[in-house]
Amino acid sequence: MKKAVIFDLDGTLIDSLEDIAINANKVLRQLNCPTHSIEQYRYFVGDGAKVLIENAMPKYISQNCLDDALVLFIKFYEQTLHTNTKPYEGIKILLEQLVSQNIPLAILSNKPDKFTKLYVEKLLRDIPFIVVSGQKNELEKKPHPAGALGIAEKLQIDTRDIYFVGDTPTDMKTAKNANMVAVGVSWGFRTVAELEQNGADFIIKTPEDLLLLQ
Repeated sequence: MKKAVIFDLDGTLIDSLEDIAINANKVLRQLNCPTHSIEQYRYFVGDGAKVLIENAMPKYISQNCLDDALVLFIKFYEQTLHTNTKPYEGIKILLEQLVSQNIPLAILSNKPDKFTKLYVEKLLRDIPFIVVSGQKNELEKKPHPAGALGIAEKLQIDTRDIYFVGDTPTDMKTAKNANMVAVGVSWGFRTVAELEQNGADFIIKTPEDLLLLQ
């Protein structure tokens, strides 16, 4: 087991895809654009709200319309903490076991920082994460390594002794860019093949599998 773990949030610790899809489709309907299935949204998420909206909107849409759509999405999404969003099965047990082993834990997400913190507070409030960081203007988003390296510096742990756990190619690239051990999860939004193609050192099939890594 490594000395610390940094987790992605959406698709790794919590299953938020349905609520993201519902709110994005609400935006699309309001703007008279075609909507998408929940499965299609698996390939729209992972790089922040702006990229999500760019992926969901028709390619012919103007930049002004994209900007309006992003404002609408944030407005709709922040109206409530959505009840369909829940931790994946086994996640709380894993986190509690890591805490019992005195493993420092952190979260680095491309979800807006406000929402990242709100969902952690609601769904994982009993876990003493050292850092919970979402997307904010002053920090380059993943796969840029700045956020991950900042967490390593705060923890005072060598990057090679940190697992970076996520469900998308962006997470695997972040781990590699930060010289951390890339751990892909098979239960998330993207396929195992994509994770392996983007540098996953390990693939875990269940949360508890993380405890077995050396």
